[in-house]
Amino acid sequence: MKKNLKYLILLFLSSAYVHSIEIDASLDEAEWEKAIVINEYFETVPYTLTPSEVKTETRIFSNENGIYVGFTNFQDNESMLSKKSMRDEVPNNVEQNGVAIDFDGDGLKAYMFFVTLANIQGDGIRRLGGWPQFDWDGDWEVQTKKYDGYWVSEFLIPWDVVLMKNVDGPNRSINITTFRYYAKNQSWLNDNKTSGNRTDFLSNLRTINVANYTKRKLNYFPYISKTYNSVSGFNEDKVGAEVFLNTGTGKQINLTVNPDFGQAESDEVIVNFSAQETFYSEKRAFFNENQSLFDLSHYDRYRVINTRRIGAASSYDCEASADEDSCSDAKKNYTDIDFALRYTQKNNNSDIGIFVAQETDESFTKGKNFYALRSKNMVGSRSIGYFLTHVVNNFTNEKATVNVIDFSNVKSSKLTLYTDLLSSKKEGISGFGLRSQFVYKPTPLSRRSGSILYFEDSFKLNDFGYLKKNDWFHIGFGSDFTKVDFIESSRIKERKIGVDFNYDSDTSGNSNPIQLRQEYNFKYKDTSSFQASWDLKTSGKNTTITRKNVEFPYVKKNGSFSFNLDYESPSYGTWEYDWRIGYETSDKYKTWSSEGYERRFAKIAGSLYPIDDFRLGWQLRVREEDEWLNWIEGNELAVYDLTQKIISINANWFKGSKHEIRLKSQFVALDAKNPISLISDKAGYLYNHDSNVKPFTEGITSFQVRYKYEMAPLSYIYLVYTKGGRVYDDENERNTSDVFKDPWENPDNEIFSLKFRFKF
Repeated sequence: MKKNLKYLILLFLSSAYVHSIEIDASLDEAEWEKAIVINEYFETVPYTLTPSEVKTETRIFSNENGIYVGFTNFQDNESMLSKKSMRDEVPNNVEQNGVAIDFDGDGLKAYMFFVTLANIQGDGIRRLGGWPQFDWDGDWEVQTKKYDGYWVSEFLIPWDVVLMKNVDGPNRSINITTFRYYAKNQSWLNDNKTSGNRTDFLSNLRTINVANYTKRKLNYFPYISKTYNSVSGFNEDKVGAEVFLNTGTGKQINLTVNPDFGQAESDEVIVNFSAQETFYSEKRAFFNENQSLFDLSHYDRYRVINTRRIGAASSYDCEASADEDSCSDAKKNYTDIDFALRYTQKNNNSDIGIFVAQETDESFTKGKNFYALRSKNMVGSRSIGYFLTHVVNNFTNEKATVNVIDFSNVKSSKLTLYTDLLSSKKEGISGFGLRSQFVYKPTPLSRRSGSILYFEDSFKLNDFGYLKKNDWFHIGFGSDFTKVDFIESSRIKERKIGVDFNYDSDTSGNSNPIQLRQEYNFKYKDTSSFQASWDLKTSGKNTTITRKNVEFPYVKKNGSFSFNLDYESPSYGTWEYDWRIGYETSDKYKTWSSEGYERRFAKIAGSLYPIDDFRLGWQLRVREEDEWLNWIEGNELAVYDLTQKIISINANWFKGSKHEIRLKSQFVALDAKNPISLISDKAGYLYNHDSNVKPFTEGITSFQVRYKYEMAPLSYIYLVYTKGGRVYDDENERNTSDVFKDPWENPDNEIFSLKFRFKF
């Protein structure tokens, strides 16, 4: 099937056939007999493009209710894996079916809908220039059922599940593709010879014409919640609501009033001693719904909007308060939100969106106001967008504004170009940023890419967005090649070799270590995989460790060499495992009593699922560093012998299709000993110093048990117990057992939460 092949097919049946179709995975209604039939599938992960060894027959039709997709998947009963999982859980080694639809047919984004054999739904968004993101939950139906020698999945994707542009006339063009995951071979099968993780995915979907139906949709999501912290005595009852209105004419309004964004799911524990902020993904439903227009980002380097800023901890100045003790007692690690409003409108060749949020004023602080305006226009295969964000900090009276012009150009199926021009202004200080990138695929099995980043020291994005660092100049090039045509006797199914080159510096020309990296990825016929990589870094300057000290802006670092090995086992029916080891070394420093830097890393993890309804996962990570460099203050630093151990235990238990219990825990023990005091000069050289630097230990605990009951689609009861703490000690040396145990016995928070969320 050629990439640009178009089907002028009447998918909508006459009104005589538009009666209610039961979503029961039977495919026995008369409409299925007249549907489009797809029965050619190809292996696309690994990207062998060999015809599927198992037969799949997919049928597609639509009526005024939406798009119906029915899969009939032929395979032996013994090979059908149907372990239960969380919604949107990826990767997930169970039988799956899915469909991706670009409802506007403009190649900018596709919505992905998939289901496992255990009838667990998943959905996400794949936009141009990004990768699939699975933090969006749509309102659609699906049902699966096992038969003798095959299994069936039946989808109904309503027209109002997403916001579509308003189209005049009786027909609209959409782009679509269907896919299947065959768990026995751990391979993805696709009817268009593409996959969501390929850069040319959106340009390789099939274009079809369908009858033009629109539908109005109004949903209310009221909630009631109660939160109690037994450590601090904090006790809160909240009532609020979310409203979602899709007019069916290309306009949508989302509103939340007095939202409860309680800890329904805890964040990962990340120990960060660097000068760069840790980015945490958004887990709150309102900020993930219909947010794709406002999603402008570049890998982990920046995001124009980081919605985790909304409702983050407020600023306080308790020392200047008339009641300092009460002010200190009132401090919270979050801020209540009065409301958030999002309006989106789609036209034929343009999108526009407005976003507003207001935090609550409290006794000893004031909340912030957040505003955003977004537009995007299509001109042929080119898109040009404008982004404006504005933040008012009512406590400090500071204002911050960011303007962005973004441009993408799909020159061909092989070459795509991206450019972002960014400017900021905060309290009269202006800054500029730039991203320019190309992705070139000369063949289906090779890829070339390159990017340039430039952010002035005065560029400020973090009032509303996220920026890994400013005062930054970056040039990067990457290339990879995939081989799949191995001889029959070979154990290898796919081999991918990649090379990356990265040059970074500050905007004054102080060069960071130049990095050259090569990576080898192997996928084997027994479904195991192995990765080997090495990194070579030249000597250079660390321009962030001294926290922008004017007199001592950087520290010189020696070159280093490192390698990593990573193995993932095949599935052994009820269990699987993976491991990773890494090593890094660099030469001794000549200006102080250095013995040479070394880093050793090891990880072993596994999953056990004795029955389809239960899964236990565990992980142990150990990292040791000799001469780990840490900033103290000013131009004073220290090196330590560092040991960090992390134990993670997770468990999911499912009772039927309504009950879910999830345990998620991490325990971190960090031990930094044998400190050596150092000081840097203006040229960045390190020397021995006489400051009193102490060894220290740090323990972190994050533990959560969550019960979730689904009363109806998108209506839930949550019962959550969360316990966490952090203990830091530079006075008494503690053994690893005590470092793990202390934050559990002396937690900072022990929270009980109950929440009811209803859909009307």
